[in-house]
Amino acid sequence: MNRWSAIGLALLVAGCDRGTSSGSPGVGKKTVVSNGGSYAVIFETQPAPIPLNAPFALRFSVEPKAAGSTSAPIDVEVDARMPAHFHGMNRVPKLVRHPDGSFEAEGLLFHMPGQWELYFDITRAGRTERAQVDVNLK
Repeated sequence: MNRWSAIGLALLVAGCDRGTSSGSPGVGKKTVVSNGGSYAVIFETQPAPIPLNAPFALRFSVEPKAAGSTSAPIDVEVDARMPAHFHGMNRVPKLVRHPDGSFEAEGLLFHMPGQWELYFDITRAGRTERAQVDVNLK
């Protein structure tokens, strides 16, 4: 390994230990629209704000935004990643669908401070749209 490769590797590893200071920390209750505009995801983190290196949950509902949308059932996946560090969470959340149509994702964990992207992938009739929100964790 040459000197510049070693310096780059050291900076990459050191960067995983630092948080960012831009944006708002935690989330609380929020609404985010999917990238295709077909759905609104109304969610709340529990606890709020999201704790560092401790499990948290999301309670959420998915509401179609288009009038006369299909009545086909939806599937939802929840995940998060740190794009600046090229990794995601160390856990896979457990998703529960409640009889009233709402959802709960349990066991999420942001193991380090910094910029996270929280994803809701919504699939209906073979078409998937992503609703995404940025979370700055300090």
